[in-house]
Amino acid sequence: MPRPAKVHRPPDDILSAILELAKREGAEDRFAFRGHDEDLQRIFFKLSQNPKYGLLREFVFSSSGARRYSPALSDAVSKLQLAGLLGRQNPDYEILFTTPPASRFYDEVLSRKFSDEERNQLKEIAKEFRSAIPS
Repeated sequence: MPRPAKVHRPPDDILSAILELAKREGAEDRFAFRGHDEDLQRIFFKLSQNPKYGLLREFVFSSSGARRYSPALSDAVSKLQLAGLLGRQNPDYEILFTTPPASRFYDEVLSRKFSDEERNQLKEIAKEFRSAIPS
């Protein structure tokens, strides 16, 4: 029997799901964390090295330059901000936070896009992400 074709998951859907599940991991109404681009790049690169996290293969990291960098991760952050699912707190925009629409988007859209296996993988990633973010 042929294997089913691999389903492409947009990086912004993956990031949105991870952030929402990280919020739920902490049972918070609002999930806020220090999120300089450099921090996110470092954390996601490290997470992407775990072979169990196949969903993170959508975040391709360039090795040209001083640090590993994923344009897809930066684009995903920008898209989530434009969609109103992720915000940055003034004055330095170093604090990222999820918004109430992000929860609704996860419940009404994203949770249906991912298989049970993928949702379990996202929960594991979210838990590791939470423990890796700067406090």
